[in-house]
Amino acid sequence: MWFPEFVSDGVARVPVLPRAVAAGVSVFAVVRSGHAIAAIVLVVCIPGTVVTLARFKYAGDLAVPLFALVVMLGLLALAALHTTPLTLALFLVLGSVANYFYVYGAVAHHPELLPTALVLINRPETALVLVGTSGKRPLPAVAWGIAGFLAGAAATAIADLQLGYPPQFGNGPAITLANYCAVYLGLSIVQRAQRLSVPDFLELRGETRRIEAERTTEQGAVALLHDTVLNDLALVINGPDVLDSRMTERMLADVATLAAADILRPRDAQALVAASDGSLRNQMTQLVSDFQWRGLNVEFTGDTGTVARMTPTAVTAAVGALRACLENVLAHSGVGSAEIIVSSSTEFVTWTVNDAGTGFDQNAVPADRLGLRSSVYRRVQSAGGTVKVWSAPGSGTSVLFTLPLLPDDGMNDEADDGMPRDA
Repeated sequence: MWFPEFVSDGVARVPVLPRAVAAGVSVFAVVRSGHAIAAIVLVVCIPGTVVTLARFKYAGDLAVPLFALVVMLGLLALAALHTTPLTLALFLVLGSVANYFYVYGAVAHHPELLPTALVLINRPETALVLVGTSGKRPLPAVAWGIAGFLAGAAATAIADLQLGYPPQFGNGPAITLANYCAVYLGLSIVQRAQRLSVPDFLELRGETRRIEAERTTEQGAVALLHDTVLNDLALVINGPDVLDSRMTERMLADVATLAAADILRPRDAQALVAASDGSLRNQMTQLVSDFQWRGLNVEFTGDTGTVARMTPTAVTAAVGALRACLENVLAHSGVGSAEIIVSSSTEFVTWTVNDAGTGFDQNAVPADRLGLRSSVYRRVQSAGGTVKVWSAPGSGTSVLFTLPLLPDDGMNDEADDGMPRDA
């Protein structure tokens, strides 16, 4: 069965079974193989018994041995289809009783069969050895196999003694038990070696996800502090002596944002922003309005209709990255205008922020500067996007970042993006 949750971006991802489940699957496969071999032994034993007794002119004594074999096959089928300690115990106990009647019915009054057809006589006892186990560990199967060997040997010995013959077991059951134990002991050694040398990939995947979630949260916190606290401090330092009402409202809004309990809570990466959702439009309008008020003229152009197919995570990343780019234009470019261009394909939406300012040397940016590094690069990359920056001293700056879109299912054809244009 195929599970769609293991398909991402058109790439099949093979799920890793938990170690305990994988070990159980291995044991289950060996148990089923043993049951199949036991069934073959019992089925082959039926025509073998018929031919042997007919050859010795004992065809009239076939009823009891054949009935015993059919009973053992039924018990084996029950144990194979519903493998539980109870069904395995029934197979051993009632199977041993059936084995007793098989030996007794085949050998009664026909002592010459013991040395001549001993291989055939002890075949049902061999089937009892291949009982298997109901658990996920291989070592209990060894105990079940030994119990099956002893039960079959006891049934054979009792039948022989009641008929006045010395017990004759043959080598078949003992050889089967030796091979049976070797298989399960070997499987146990292999599993133990794997536990010691091979890591638990499911546990590693969970730990990797936890570390990635922590890293994403830390990056989000850094970007949030840069966009709120650091920018507000810059306004206080570079602004007028008395803060006007709009500045005060913005700082209070930033404080409320930082105080929100779920501000860094991971969002549903697959949720769709509906065409009627005005949150993106409102955020973009407020963003342009803020920078217009602060003295930066922002020209917004391009095809923005497909942004309605962005996820909430992508929307948050886009707005935050655009704000950080415009903050850099306002603080460092030396010009009073910037241009935002939106373009899209069926899979991605691309935002470009251009200014004709002083530009900068990217290699000369100190490592402790958070603007582009945290508020643009890491923010966009955490939402599955990419970022490119072109700048040189005296040549202005262009920041291009691309974010993924959800597949177009035809539900957003009439989306009214309502993006601000030529603000």
